[in-house]
Amino acid sequence: MLIWGIISILALSMAQPVRSESAPVLTAVTTEYPPFEYVHNGVLQGQDVDTVRAVVEHMGYQPSFQVLPWARAELMVRRGDADLLFSLTASPRRERHYLFTDPISTARDVFYAVRGSEFRWAEFDDLANLSLGLAASYSYDPEFMSWLAQDHAEVVTMSQERPNLAGLRMVAMGRIDLFICEQTACDYLIRHFQAQYPELANVAALPGTVGAARAFRAAFTRQRPDAEQLRDAFNQALKQLPRTRYD
Repeated sequence: MLIWGIISILALSMAQPVRSESAPVLTAVTTEYPPFEYVHNGVLQGQDVDTVRAVVEHMGYQPSFQVLPWARAELMVRRGDADLLFSLTASPRRERHYLFTDPISTARDVFYAVRGSEFRWAEFDDLANLSLGLAASYSYDPEFMSWLAQDHAEVVTMSQERPNLAGLRMVAMGRIDLFICEQTACDYLIRHFQAQYPELANVAALPGTVGAARAFRAAFTRQRPDAEQLRDAFNQALKQLPRTRYD
């Protein structure tokens, strides 16, 4: 994983466009989370990447992107070794470390089950005694997490390099009952990895959202003395983008 991370960083550094040396550099770190952010042919792309790049350039900065494992990306921003982290949801725990921007996209968490499953749920107690897969380091709905903390269900945490892909495959193979995932991200994985993992054809999202739809945001390190000014400038530039760029 470390070697892959280094290769990704080098490839991205080579792929960055040449800009004026007079523009100050703003370091932004992220992890691969398609279609929001992912590497294709050595180039970082995705809908949130496009938004962050446009906003940072509008602020008068040159963005320097790095793709890292999520835990390492968070640590860099918490320490002040990087300026900006994306894409993530806000939470009181995270607020201690970051200054969050306005929304750059929307997250909608749903459960995935074996295709054709007749299981339906309306409240969390309907999930009692099931095995539920979660991705490590992802921030889920607080009420859902409080319900899980009461040991009503078996929790299986995915900490692989691609935790969402691992969770979907475990559902397909009958190793867990449900996997919770952001729907845009997991629908993308099902489409793009089905040829490699045919069992994904047997997985589909269940009706119903786990908590309300939430916003994905960018977050500035609190270690910079000008963090509030940067956050405010980011929000102002974001408002000036065409709405189709970040809706």
